[in-house]
Amino acid sequence: MAPGTTAGHTRSWAVPRVDLRILIGIGLVTVALAGGLTLANSLRITDPFVVAARTIPAGHVIQASDLAVGEARLEGSLGALAFAGSDLASIVGQTAGRPIHEGALVLRPDLGAGPVLGPDDVAVTVAMSADAVFGNLRRGDQVAVMATSEPGRPQSQTGTLLERATVYHVAFDASRVTIGGRGGSEEDGRITNVTLVVPRTEAEAVTHALVNGRLTLLPVAPAEVAQ
Repeated sequence: MAPGTTAGHTRSWAVPRVDLRILIGIGLVTVALAGGLTLANSLRITDPFVVAARTIPAGHVIQASDLAVGEARLEGSLGALAFAGSDLASIVGQTAGRPIHEGALVLRPDLGAGPVLGPDDVAVTVAMSADAVFGNLRRGDQVAVMATSEPGRPQSQTGTLLERATVYHVAFDASRVTIGGRGGSEEDGRITNVTLVVPRTEAEAVTHALVNGRLTLLPVAPAEVAQ
């Protein structure tokens, strides 16, 4: 007779019972780990966007050195407003309509509307006296440029330097106090200088006239409606 048996009986081995709560706990831990890994992987998915390499003030004509490409994960409307890294070149030459802080995303509303420098254009900044420019001149307006040589002298002469140029930017002296006691603003201040878009072929003549004489800007009708 085999050990551990009695006549007419055989030994049965008990199967250990596993606590159901342990199985549920293991399942929950597994699900949590899988979800955490999925979330971590999704957070690592970023795209290249254009950011400001330095603080860009309002009115500044943006240069390539002002911009950089950074990685970000954007969702919703913010992603639609931002510039992809491949759009960097299209921002160069545009004007900041409001300050853009260093490291911040460059958004489409940050850029002012108006003319853009073409490949054959240059921007020339002209310091203006109060009586040499229309006080309500704004970006995008078109002007004729008159040059006066030796102003204030008997031999002084005035002639047309450019029949048409586009205003690229207008700078104001916002420190002036206006009638009624209101503090000055860009809309209230006196124009201090005007940046014009001129053909590169005319840049030398404009610069010479600017250094050796006086320029006066006369508003003209836009080219598309000029008679």
